[in-house]
Parts: sequence; structure tokens; C-alpha cells
Amino acid sequence: MTPAQRDALHRLVFDYLRHGQNRRALALALLLASRDDRPDPAALRAVAVASLAVGRPDRAIAVLDRLDQEEAPVAARHLLRSRALHQLGEIEAARRAFRDYLDAPDRRVAA
Repeated sequence: MTPAQRDALHRLVFDYLRHGQNRRALALALLLASRDDRPDPAALRAVAVASLAVGRPDRAIAVLDRLDQEEAPVAARHLLRSRALHQLGEIEAARRAFRDYLDAPDRRVAA
């Protein structure tokens, strides 16, 4: 798969999510994540977002944990973890993850 094709499929995942086609988004994200021996972090992030959209915070947490091992922490991942923990009813852990998001240096993008 060429990089342009992969990018188009990533956009399609988020288009599906934007239009309420959450299960289709998850299926496509899982397909993208399983395409290579070592899936790219963008595909794993798409799986986490789509998992939250279909009400599978447990899957989202597992994917976020895997991403934590493969790349440096980023603000968006803290926010996703906060949402997943909140869906699981782990309110204090969700608050801590949200505080990590607020404290993350990459949260603020220069204008």
C-alpha cells in the first residue's frame, strides 16, 4: 500500500466517525493496524478513537498502552486515555489523565 493510499484510508476512518459510522470506522482502523508486521502509530490511534466511539474503552486503553511503549507521550493520547477511563467509570484516573493532558507541552500549538 502506498503512503497516499494509507493516508486516504486514514481520512476515511475519521470521515466515518464524523458521520456516525463508528463500526465501519473501527473495522477500517483495525484493518489498517493489521496491514504490516509493525503497524504505524497513526493506525493504532485511529483504532483507539474508533474503539471509544463504539463504546469499547477497554480496547482503547489496550491500544493506548501499546502506543506508550512504541512512541513518546503526546497530549492527544492523554486526552484519549482520560475519555476511556471516564467511560470505564474510573473518574479519579480520568482526572489524572486529563491533568496530564493539560500539562503536556505539545498541547498548545503555536498560532
